[in-house]
Amino acid sequence: MHLSSPPAPPDRTDPLLLKGLRWLFAACSVAFLQWLQYSQLSTDSLHSAISFSSGLALAWCFVWGKSITPALFLGGLSPLLWHMDGNNHSTQIAFWVFYAFSLALQSLAIYLGYWQSLARKSEEAPAPFTNSRSFMRFLLICMFICGVSALLQNMNESVFNAANDLNVQAIWHLWVANITGIIVVTPLAIALRHHNFHTKERVQSLEYLGWAAALLVVAYIALIFGSSIMLLMLPCLIWPASRFGPRACALAVLIASVMMLPELTTALHAEAPMPSNALPRHMVQITWLILIVTALYFNRLIADRLQIEARLEEIVEQRTQDLNMTNQELKDEVFVRQQAEKSFRSSSKRYRALIETAGLPIIVLDHKFGVRQWNTAAENLFMIGRDEVLGRNFIDLFIPGDIQDETAWKFTRILEAGLTRESMECEVLSRDDSRHIMLWNMNHLSDNEDESASQLLLIGQNISEIRHTQNQLHYLAHFDALTGTANRRLFEDRCEQAIQSAIRHKHQVALITLDIDHFKRINDTLGHDAGDEFLVTLAARLKNCVRREDTIARLGGDEFAVLLANVSGREGAEIVARNILETITQPILLQNSELIITSSIGITLCPPDGTHYPDLLKNADMAMYRAKNAGRNNIQFYSPEMNEEMQRQLRIEQELRGALQNNQFALYYQPIIEIETGEIVAFEALIRWDHPEKGVLRPSYFLQVAEQTGQLNEIGRWVLTHACQDGLAIQQLFGAPLQIALNLSSRQYYHPGLLDMLQNITKASGFPPRNLILEMSESTITSNIENSSLTLDALHDLGASLTIDGFGTGLSSLRQLKQIPVDIIKIDRTFVSGIVDDENDRAITETLLAIASQMDLRSFATGVETPEQEAFLKINGCRYAQGYLYSAPLPLEKLGELQQSIAAGKPLGTGEQIFLPFEKGNDPKRESA
Repeated sequence: MHLSSPPAPPDRTDPLLLKGLRWLFAACSVAFLQWLQYSQLSTDSLHSAISFSSGLALAWCFVWGKSITPALFLGGLSPLLWHMDGNNHSTQIAFWVFYAFSLALQSLAIYLGYWQSLARKSEEAPAPFTNSRSFMRFLLICMFICGVSALLQNMNESVFNAANDLNVQAIWHLWVANITGIIVVTPLAIALRHHNFHTKERVQSLEYLGWAAALLVVAYIALIFGSSIMLLMLPCLIWPASRFGPRACALAVLIASVMMLPELTTALHAEAPMPSNALPRHMVQITWLILIVTALYFNRLIADRLQIEARLEEIVEQRTQDLNMTNQELKDEVFVRQQAEKSFRSSSKRYRALIETAGLPIIVLDHKFGVRQWNTAAENLFMIGRDEVLGRNFIDLFIPGDIQDETAWKFTRILEAGLTRESMECEVLSRDDSRHIMLWNMNHLSDNEDESASQLLLIGQNISEIRHTQNQLHYLAHFDALTGTANRRLFEDRCEQAIQSAIRHKHQVALITLDIDHFKRINDTLGHDAGDEFLVTLAARLKNCVRREDTIARLGGDEFAVLLANVSGREGAEIVARNILETITQPILLQNSELIITSSIGITLCPPDGTHYPDLLKNADMAMYRAKNAGRNNIQFYSPEMNEEMQRQLRIEQELRGALQNNQFALYYQPIIEIETGEIVAFEALIRWDHPEKGVLRPSYFLQVAEQTGQLNEIGRWVLTHACQDGLAIQQLFGAPLQIALNLSSRQYYHPGLLDMLQNITKASGFPPRNLILEMSESTITSNIENSSLTLDALHDLGASLTIDGFGTGLSSLRQLKQIPVDIIKIDRTFVSGIVDDENDRAITETLLAIASQMDLRSFATGVETPEQEAFLKINGCRYAQGYLYSAPLPLEKLGELQQSIAAGKPLGTGEQIFLPFEKGNDPKRESA
């Protein structure tokens, strides 16, 4: 088993606590072994039989990486301080520091040296004890580096002890002790660290117990008889080397080395008495080192052999499977050949039965196109029997005359050009002159010995129904199913071709778009069937208005488009458009009802207005919508100003979204004056847009776009919310329950959530609904009088004052106006501005004020700018006025100056104060109700 990489050092993302614990444990373990090693020695000797601290330090390097080296340095230094000479502290400290540094450097050098030697050979380096080769490589590196380390340590000892010569014997003993410590400790640590570094154990637990018992017996003999136990230890090393796995073997070597430590230590020191039967002093250490190295190496050799045997077994098993698979394939091939021979013997019988019973016509022709075989399906198709057709020319009998030459050429190409298979679609004739569309699969049946015997096999499929269905699908894909005109896809293709032709031949084409004015009313009143009938009639009328080369398309709903492929400029396009408009307006009889329909038409020309279909269609649509806005039932040509207007509206729409998000709107307040008293009775809230680039913008700049894009409801909610909030501040500023007037658009007025929105906002802001004045235009209220009555009643019950804005500009019925709960009518500024100079405006204004008085409605004039206008309104009974004569619209923060000006004695109007009719409590009509 190989490791994919050397033991990785601790992850840098480990917590500092965990890293600190590792350092502490490594330092303490090495320090403890150092203390055990030198506690029994004299202070002038650092020699030990087995340097367990060296082995443990290297083990920690392999387990936790080279980053653990500082901890090993501290662990090697700490216990040696106990043996310092009190008279020369600095010398001994330097000596022990050098010694501990040498110990740590030795472990790190072996760790790096081993992996560097492997990295030059393979990216996937094996662990040091994975196999015998890696073990020997590791041993050689240890021997070299430990020798260098022993030399450095002895030189250090000689220098600090003032010795002139190196102690060769001490170098030898230190070298053997370091190697022995590494070989004893490091294998076990690496084997325990790497869970995937093992071989399958071959022994049971009982055998481990037997080995332990034998070891105890050896220890007992040595203790009783006091003789050398090295020879007795030999069987205890051979046993685990030959039977145990790497972990157990390494543990056994460690245990045996610990038991041998007393004898090795005794042999190391010259002053210790040696037993008579002991080995020479300088041979004891090396002999034990040789024994444990041999045991570990032998254990790895046995593991290598077992791995090779397992690998050989896998190879043999794989080869056996391959052979079995090959044998099975041979058997399958033999079986297939047998089945093929059996099938071949019966194929001739099946061939005739297959041809005769096939549902497809199968025909065999000779090289002169004479019929040689004719099945039953061919008889049913061509309505002629086999006996009548055999030998006769197939092309002459069944192929229409206009395609006989082409068919004969295709048959000849198959027979003579070497082609073996081809398909052909052609039309055939039956005996009753009925036509069929056939798809023939043609196969060349050749005889290499006799070319004249070559035959042509025809297998046909009647695809007449398929082609008919495909034609219908093609029609549906390119034409409108209801009107028979082109659809969007075909119209676009025709337009692209016409545009290219116009550019190439330098003429013009016209694109006309039109839709029916108020077409929805037909569907709503007469039903969708009547609407479809009308569209069919309209399409027929349009076809009569254009040439054959022109294209009419239904783009959707009631929207049609006309392509004039070649037209003589604006004049020619307008002539066609006028003809279309007059034709459409002719009465149409639908369900016994005669209808007169109008249309709005937009026209664009190519190339003056554009050379791309999307641009032209957009231009025509813009012109058509301009025609609708111009009153419908008219024709408009595209102009660049339309595009600029569209771009402007799009730009305003985008800017409005940002204005709502960035709170760029503001409310300005213009006072409403009681004409008789000249006092302020209410304020009208007017929205302004504080544009970051264009400054303050009036509602006329953006409200129409907001209504078209659906943003007006959100803007209206914002206005109502802030007006109620500001209303409380205005009442507190002026010290009176002043009302706030707001204008409701048609979209807001008919919104189903209007009443709930008013209730929620007034409740949240604390502004009483009775202090609100809601203004609606006359056309908004009267467009749907039934729903308007319900809405107005609900608003009236809520407590708000209701005002008709722009009274006199609409065409409402006075009877309808009397039925709705309106409090105030507002005279439009168009009449007020002409009071001085225009008799008609004076007469209209006087009449409107009289009507308001007769209907018991309060009157309110807006746009008052001159004293003459104020005087006329006052004479004719107008109660309230608003305009620049009194004050321009002011932001909320400027109303304080207005209040101070009034308090300083500068009135906005003249007359005596009567009461504040805008307050519900002072309104006699409201009280009586």
